[in-house]
Amino acid sequence: SLEATWKYLLICSVGIALALLGNFFLAIAVVQPDGSSLPLVIPTLVREAARLHDAWLKAAFLLLLVGYGTKMGLAPLHTWLPDAHSEAPSMVSALLSGALLNCAFLGILRMQQVCAAAGYAAFGQELLVGFGLLSMTVAAVFLQGQTDYKRLLAYSSVEHMGILALGAGLGGAGAFGALLHAVNHSLTKAMLFLVAGNILTVYHSKSTTEVRGVLRVLPVSGVLWVVGFFAVTGSPPFGPFLSEFTILKAALDQGRHGVALAYLVLLSVIFVGMTTTMLGMTQG
Repeated sequence: SLEATWKYLLICSVGIALALLGNFFLAIAVVQPDGSSLPLVIPTLVREAARLHDAWLKAAFLLLLVGYGTKMGLAPLHTWLPDAHSEAPSMVSALLSGALLNCAFLGILRMQQVCAAAGYAAFGQELLVGFGLLSMTVAAVFLQGQTDYKRLLAYSSVEHMGILALGAGLGGAGAFGALLHAVNHSLTKAMLFLVAGNILTVYHSKSTTEVRGVLRVLPVSGVLWVVGFFAVTGSPPFGPFLSEFTILKAALDQGRHGVALAYLVLLSVIFVGMTTTMLGMTQG
């Protein structure tokens, strides 16, 4: 727990400092040739985006993406997240995954709005797609054979932040899917972390090998665990299925078949990894 606290404090402090530097760069980008400057308010920045300084705006976006991406848990800036989310009390873990990560995503989304209004939508979108697929890949690798069920949920959060970044990077219907997915993931993951807290209270262990037969020992929590598993992996008829399907449709509509294929393969690998662990806990 102390190591997780230290990593969270150090890495997220560096990240938020970079985001602050990005705000400084944005403040320079709004300075006009006559010496006046525009207020750093989203409606004004979007309306007057054509008057912003290009190089400073791009630099500001990069810093804000790295800074808020750290807070959001995008790979390879995610290393604090599995430790902090798995070691925190379950109610705090629910807030971290359900609320905190979305706040960081909102910062990136707002900056992408400004870049798009300035005519640099593609610049930010390609970066977001890259970070999104990388985050999903890292989560897919570390979810396989995971022996700590709270850590499993934490890596699942890394995956879903990747899905949000991917949707925002695709734009259009993909951006709508990303915002819908942010809501669906928050509700589902918060519920799963609270159920994990119930399991931990009874079994006194976070090891998946020591937690067996949850459906018999804790019938209600066991059912919610299984339902949450199908929801968080994007199975119909749950909300995350609809939002993930919307993002997939956006990729196919744009002719980005390579992105769509990678997306589907990673979702399938993650489904398999979570199935073996979570169903083993409830039925084993």
